[in-house]
Amino acid sequence: MDQIKVVVFDAMGVLYADGNVQGRVLLPYLRDQGCRAPEEEIRAAYRAATLGRLTTEEFWAAAGLPGGVAARDEDYCRRHRLTAGAREAIIELTGDGLETACLSNDTAAWSACVRRRFGLDRLVRRWFVSSDLGARKPDRAAYEALLDGLGVLPGEVVLVDDRPVNLAPARSLGMRTILFLSDDTDANPATGEGPERQVATMPELATAIRALGG
Repeated sequence: MDQIKVVVFDAMGVLYADGNVQGRVLLPYLRDQGCRAPEEEIRAAYRAATLGRLTTEEFWAAAGLPGGVAARDEDYCRRHRLTAGAREAIIELTGDGLETACLSNDTAAWSACVRRRFGLDRLVRRWFVSSDLGARKPDRAAYEALLDGLGVLPGEVVLVDDRPVNLAPARSLGMRTILFLSDDTDANPATGEGPERQVATMPELATAIRALGG
């Protein structure tokens, strides 16, 4: 078994507390701002934006909130919450000599905004965002782009995600996997073989990664 070199975190539901980002963060924000667009239209526009097919400015316009894109992005990103112990766990793991990265379904603008807000841009080395990749998890292309970008063997990577369905392609490529339990885990089950570990807190995650590496 290859020695683990890189820990790849999911963003929503792992680094950040809300796994169901559309239901718990985006849609409430839009409704608070007076958006009356049907939910299915919002979800379709969100998917297009996170695939790089719409800019965030175009997304806000589609939601009926045009103008002031930078301020709008910042206002929305303030709704996100950092998972308890996330910074400490990252510092602990990098102190063990592990590299860190993030693979996230998001827009590049929102991803950068949120990670700057919590100081994660200084802690997590590489960020792989679906709008840049043109592929969203669980599309296999997203994981292949991750491995190409990291330049390591699949067995040297442990992927941490709160959705079982997002871990299955990683395992099929030879990556190690850990399920981080969030509000969104049960809504996105996967069939077949499960992850090697499952955890509910950041201290448990650090311990589980050490166990896999041992």
